[in-house]
Amino acid sequence: MDHRTPYFPQLRAQCAPLGAQLKRAGAATESLAGLAALFTGCFAGLLVPAKTGAGSRQRELPRVAVFWAFLGQVFLRGASCRWALTRLQADAVAKGHQPMGESTSAYCQARVALPLLWLQSLFAALARWFDRRSHGQWFGRTVRLVDGTGFSMPDTEENRRRWPYAGGQKRGCGFPTGKLVGLFCLHTGRLLAFAESSWKDHDLSLARRLLRCLRAGEVLVADRAYCGWFFLAQLLARKVDFVIRLHQARTVRSRRYRSWWEAWKKPQRPKGQSRRSWKKRPEELLLRLVRFQVQARGFRTQSVIVVTSLLDEKAFPDSAIAELYARRWQVELHYRQIKTNLSLDVLRGRTPNMIERELWMHAIAYNLVRALLWETSLTHDIPVERLSFKGALDALQAWGDRALRTRRHRRLARRTLLARVAADRVPLRAGRSEPRARKRRQKDYQLLNRPRHLMRVSNSRRLR
Repeated sequence: MDHRTPYFPQLRAQCAPLGAQLKRAGAATESLAGLAALFTGCFAGLLVPAKTGAGSRQRELPRVAVFWAFLGQVFLRGASCRWALTRLQADAVAKGHQPMGESTSAYCQARVALPLLWLQSLFAALARWFDRRSHGQWFGRTVRLVDGTGFSMPDTEENRRRWPYAGGQKRGCGFPTGKLVGLFCLHTGRLLAFAESSWKDHDLSLARRLLRCLRAGEVLVADRAYCGWFFLAQLLARKVDFVIRLHQARTVRSRRYRSWWEAWKKPQRPKGQSRRSWKKRPEELLLRLVRFQVQARGFRTQSVIVVTSLLDEKAFPDSAIAELYARRWQVELHYRQIKTNLSLDVLRGRTPNMIERELWMHAIAYNLVRALLWETSLTHDIPVERLSFKGALDALQAWGDRALRTRRHRRLARRTLLARVAADRVPLRAGRSEPRARKRRQKDYQLLNRPRHLMRVSNSRRLR
């Protein structure tokens, strides 16, 4: 008699459901193609169709297929819902199924129906993938970067109620504007967490929501917008060190030394802060200020003062503090990659529910490209800063349409993809000057200074 569990026959009943689950997961992964075949392992099995519960219902557009189609839209700037529907139709025909209709309504409704908690669980699973493969590289410490940016969206009534116009825009002539503050990892470049709100909220109020993502012993690097006494006190309470540029409103005594200590007294209680929590804050903060000169040609600032809680000058010399703050510019490059390459600058959802899902999908898409870059860095021993984000995104778009039915094909495709990404390196551009100016001029169209249905073309334009 053939026993499936010869050594522990009494455990056969308990192990039977596990075996069925592994068989079902194996069958699902064997039929994957393109992006699903390359990235399913990053999500710890969460993208396998569920047998029971949420996501188990047999639909014409299952949520796993909708997720990969949505992700393809984010990877390809300007991709429409019609483009995503065409890919789903092609996949259905390739599997021998009847393709869905030509209307994009069902696909758009399926995107809105994607559960936010499920998308957040995928984002968390991807974070655990990074945690197993990354470690601190700056004096044995892990460094985090924080900064804010803005985004806009279609001008609808629902979007305006959640994200109002920016200052100076007329009704019908502008766009709802939101603000996003993100927490990044300096070593891997991945997005750890983000908080969004209206453009009226200050970056500090959004950054306080991200404090729960910081761990004791980490170092936070930020610009002068985050140099507030209360925010610094919160960081010290969590045993998080920081390297932040001195705010322009705070004056310090002129000193000839490059580094000195100062004790900042507790200011008056700000509005909205309870008396009980304010009394728990220390009466003063003992901080170290580091002044260094910027010698790079073309830089606007020649002298920079940085505030830090790293008081040991021997363990953390001034040169190391200055070099670490110079690497803060990486967060600006990360935002450029998310907003320009992944089109986060202008979202296309017409409702707040869709905008929230777009934000989470952009975060997942960005971290997937970062996962590919980090795996390439570890495999080929190349600094991750030297790898091209746009080159990796183009390689993913090329491999996203390939059918990889077997494990052997997927392993070969992954090795080829990593080698291709490793060959596309960014040249060293230290200290170069790049003013924010464009050479190509825009078309000389008349500005829309009133709602479109009331807008009239001037006589001077009609004569042209």
